[in-house]
Amino acid sequence: MNRILKCDKYRITTKFSSKHKGIDIVGRKDDHNITCPIKAHTSGQVVWLQTGQKNNTNLEPGTNATYGNAVKIKHSNGYYTLYAHMKEVYVKKNQKVSTGQEIGYMGNTGLSFGSHLHWEIRMPNETRINPEPYINANLPGMEVKHYYQAYDNIKNKWLPKVAIGSSDYAGNDGNAISSFRTEDADEYCAYDLVKKKWLPPVKGFKDYAGNIQNNLGGIAIKSSKLKYRVRLKNSKRWL
Repeated sequence: MNRILKCDKYRITTKFSSKHKGIDIVGRKDDHNITCPIKAHTSGQVVWLQTGQKNNTNLEPGTNATYGNAVKIKHSNGYYTLYAHMKEVYVKKNQKVSTGQEIGYMGNTGLSFGSHLHWEIRMPNETRINPEPYINANLPGMEVKHYYQAYDNIKNKWLPKVAIGSSDYAGNDGNAISSFRTEDADEYCAYDLVKKKWLPPVKGFKDYAGNIQNNLGGIAIKSSKLKYRVRLKNSKRWL
């Protein structure tokens, strides 16, 4: 998987160089090149785009027309990502987009010799850098926070979210919790102290582990990213 193409596999056909200030990338399936939708690498705002372009291999290099149908997004760290040679563009200028949102479809417009995506990363001063290390990584200076949350069974409410990796914890170190949820686990579940059984596993913040009414006797998390600890009610130590 990658953060810019909506396809399981990809192949870089042209790398970044002094003459080619981006990478060319195609989708892959069964060892064949395929076209697929294009995703916004990171949330931001569309600051430039052009549409209505056709393929023209006689264009003068260095002009905007060579990009064909293209989208340029500005991100919160001041960097830009640019997506070129698109067949279709799904967004509009000044539109805000979220990470993973489909913004268009791969094509062969502008100065192009086959369907592919030309992808660039530009610093705030418009200097273009090698985007290859960021295909599956955050842009420089951007940290994506993930959260978890506990339901207080005495106050009968969800307590504030806690950022994973911070020195804080989910709960209030006094009242028992009856539910728990996180967005950074592959799967997680809870042990119901009243029903005396493990409840079905869940995923993401749309659901939660627990049942709101009954206290939890334990939680189990399946994740390659998330580490967790538990402190029992009235206990003086973390397990």
